[in-house]
Amino acid sequence: MFVTDPHPTKPSGWLIAWGEQADIRTINLGDGQAITDSMVAGYLAKYATKSTEATGHVSRRLDAETIDIYADPDGTHPERLVDACWTLGAAGGPWRSLRRWAHMLGFGGHFLTKSRRYSVTFQLLRDQRVIWRQQQTTGPQAERQDHDDQETTTLVVNFLEFVGSGWRNPGDAMLALSAAARAREQREAARDALTTASAA
Repeated sequence: MFVTDPHPTKPSGWLIAWGEQADIRTINLGDGQAITDSMVAGYLAKYATKSTEATGHVSRRLDAETIDIYADPDGTHPERLVDACWTLGAAGGPWRSLRRWAHMLGFGGHFLTKSRRYSVTFQLLRDQRVIWRQQQTTGPQAERQDHDDQETTTLVVNFLEFVGSGWRNPGDAMLALSAAARAREQREAARDALTTASAA
């Protein structure tokens, strides 16, 4: 159990507790094959990059004009979390960063560490991958393979670069926001239909 810092709404803080249940499952292939490091990395990458649009999540910061689309104190679980971040962040003080990160449900970090003291940097990983690929394509083993099998290898190195965020004009913003609102209404209608069908 954990008690949060005091907040103007609740000076004694909120009690936060986690359940006692744990659902631990072994990840395996089911046919006795060994699990490799690359398979584990692929499994983690699948969930680390999984789309969250279906939950109503948005990858850009919210403001007074967009908060009503994603926050609802009586809505879905993510909508309630966004609303809680927005509401708690209004008080300022140590809670003020919650508004800035409301679109991330209050988490202002990165899903992977970028700390030089804890681990390696993304730049170092990219550089090591480039060196490894160059050695694979230009080293003695690669030369023998090219000579024996007459195969050639093309090295493609791509680097992602941030080019911007948001919309180009207010019209694009309006179209995107209205499409998001329609998608949310359709999800709610489908959920209601399933609830009604299961109750019947």
